[in-house]
Amino acid sequence: MLSTMYTVLFILSLGFTVLLFKYRDRVSAYYLMLFMSIVIMNMGYVQLSNAHTLEAAILANQTSYLGSSCAPFFLTMCFADLCKVKISSFYRNCLMAYAGVILLCVFTINKVGWYYKEVSFEINNGVGTLVKEYGPLHNLNPLYLLLVVVLNVIFILRAVRFHREVSLVTTITLSVGLFLIATLYILERVKHYPIETLPISYVAGQAAILFLVRRIQKYNQVARTADYMMRSKNHSFLVFDSCGRFLGADETARKWFGEIAELRIDRKIKKENTDFLIQVGKWIRGEDDQDTVHFHRDDFYIEVQHRHTRWSHDKEKMHSIYLWDETQQYEYTKLLEHYGEDLEKEVSEKTEKLQLIQNDILANMANIVENRDSNTGGHIVRTSDVVQIFVRHLQEENIYDFLTKEYADNIIKAASLHDFGKVAISDVLLNKPGRFTPEEFDEMKKHSQIGAKLVARMLQSSDDEEFKRVAINVAHYHHERWDGSGYPKGLRGEKIPFEARIMALADVFDALVSKRCYKEKYDYDKAFEIMRESANNHFDPDLCMEFIECRTKLENLYDAIDE
Repeated sequence: MLSTMYTVLFILSLGFTVLLFKYRDRVSAYYLMLFMSIVIMNMGYVQLSNAHTLEAAILANQTSYLGSSCAPFFLTMCFADLCKVKISSFYRNCLMAYAGVILLCVFTINKVGWYYKEVSFEINNGVGTLVKEYGPLHNLNPLYLLLVVVLNVIFILRAVRFHREVSLVTTITLSVGLFLIATLYILERVKHYPIETLPISYVAGQAAILFLVRRIQKYNQVARTADYMMRSKNHSFLVFDSCGRFLGADETARKWFGEIAELRIDRKIKKENTDFLIQVGKWIRGEDDQDTVHFHRDDFYIEVQHRHTRWSHDKEKMHSIYLWDETQQYEYTKLLEHYGEDLEKEVSEKTEKLQLIQNDILANMANIVENRDSNTGGHIVRTSDVVQIFVRHLQEENIYDFLTKEYADNIIKAASLHDFGKVAISDVLLNKPGRFTPEEFDEMKKHSQIGAKLVARMLQSSDDEEFKRVAINVAHYHHERWDGSGYPKGLRGEKIPFEARIMALADVFDALVSKRCYKEKYDYDKAFEIMRESANNHFDPDLCMEFIECRTKLENLYDAIDE
């Protein structure tokens, strides 16, 4: 019976680890190490229950301790991450050293009596049992667990007290899981149960952490998408789910509306005690059909727009509330009323806002495509930033007379649409964990032609013909090569549109310095060496040399992303 229970726990822990692995690009390594430690611990218990000799039982006991001694440390790191607490390297090293001492004692139990004075082996009802007489250093383990429990309780209390961006569901789930681990361990020590309770509590903890990781990733995705859309300094955002739970806001929104600072992630609005929160409540409940209202806060005049959106594959609607700083426009309007100034500035402000809305929609569409592809996480955002760095460099150097400000801005804006055709590629192919077969690669190559058609269709009603042309070219020809060996048309040299040649450089460079399912990321020296060697065959040689001149700024960009 015990052997069966330990086997089931081992299988469950292994299954939870596999489920966590799909979030490997979005969670720290501590989560994966915690789950692997629990798997090793449970494997040791399975080996012990099936042991037939003292030597086998000792080896199984050491295996279980290898996992159970490391698990508290990794659990602490995960709690700190979930509770938004930073632990210095000194304290991390102290915890690891403590676990190392315990492991040293355990791995010498058949040589010295520090941890166990004496061990013997018994088989009861067909199940192997290691009978232990505890030594003077055995108390290190319960003291270690007590220290970990105290630290994690402190993390939870800090999150409740100081971090409103930590969901209350997160703190409650962590508290329940910690209480379960501590209670089962105490009962085992006091009642002397014939079974080990740590495997049960840790597997339950795996389930809780997996639940939290999946939930928090949803909120992080909302924040990342909103941050990607909201790049201008004159507007901001809030997000609520369809049930009215608060999902996040940026610092500018909190500055304009102080009542937002009282909202906690994952909680509904308790008191609609201000005009702004009353309006938000009406939108969430569907009691107001007007999508735009205006508020006056201190010295700011703010336009507030409400929209329904859907994020990624989530079928649930989100309430996105966008805030525009209309202070300057309001002051212009007052001047117009009193002094009859020219209306050109006001028209320009409105035109710019319409352009911002179009940009937000394009960015959202590009983000939807990227969220379907788990193999290239963040690729669209990173390549857009690379294109911006490179195009601004070309402008500063004044190398190309035809690269006007309008043309440069269009290239930068179009970069996020370069892989838009992937929306028509199957999820199975997009998320394949490995290299493509020739047939699969042929299918994937269709995304450039499909993307050009979709971008043309999406922008058909736009009055900006120049941007439309640039966006279509970027989507269609960014896989063409200077020597004519690219696709889909096999264009050669300067027949490839200038904007597509720029996009090709950014696309390849990001692939080189980013981790993919089929390769590790290259260091900068190797990546720039490959880029230099690809001039004259893959890339426009002149553009490639200028791209390499941007090395310092590009390295700073990717170093900041890694942080």
